[in-house]
Amino acid sequence: MFAMLKIIDMDSVNKNDSRKRVLVEKYGAIMERHENMTPIASRIFATLFIGVDGSGETFENLVNFLGASKSTISTNLSNLKKSGYITYYTKPGDRKKYFVLAPESFLARMEEERGTLVKERNIVKEIVDYKIECVEGQPENKIGNFPYLDFLNDSIGLLDTLTERINLKIKNRQF
Repeated sequence: MFAMLKIIDMDSVNKNDSRKRVLVEKYGAIMERHENMTPIASRIFATLFIGVDGSGETFENLVNFLGASKSTISTNLSNLKKSGYITYYTKPGDRKKYFVLAPESFLARMEEERGTLVKERNIVKEIVDYKIECVEGQPENKIGNFPYLDFLNDSIGLLDTLTERINLKIKNRQF
C-alpha cells in the first residue's frame, strides 16, 4: 500500500511562525516589565503561553525558535522553574522534557494582584469615610458617588471567581 503524504502549505507555516514571533515579542515585553523577567525568560514564558495545543515545548524547540544559545535557554529555564513559572513533564519512552506553564504561577500572580487591589480598596474606603465625615449635616448630593470603589470591589470579585475556576481545573487536571 502507498502511504498518504500530507501536503504542507509552507506559506501558511511561515505566516503562522512569523505571527507567533511577533506575539512572543509583544507578550514577552509585557512579562519582562510586569514580572521583572530577563528578556529571554520572558520570551520563553510567552512562547509557552502562546503554544496552541498546550503540550509544551522541548528544549531543542525553544533553542531553535528563540535563536538563543543552549546555555542561555538552559539557565533561563532553570530560573523560570525555580520561580514557579514553568514546569515540565516527560512522555513514556521519550527522554525529552516538555516545558509548560505552571498553573500555580497564574494563581500566584492573581493573588498578588488581589492583595494590591484589597489594599487600595481599603484606603479608598477610608477616603470615602473621611469625605462623609467632612460633609456631615450637608445635603447628600455633596458627597457624590464613588464608582472607583465599585470598580475595585468588582475587580476583586472577578479575581476570586477566576481563582476558583482555575483551582477547579487544576483539581480536575484540565489546566
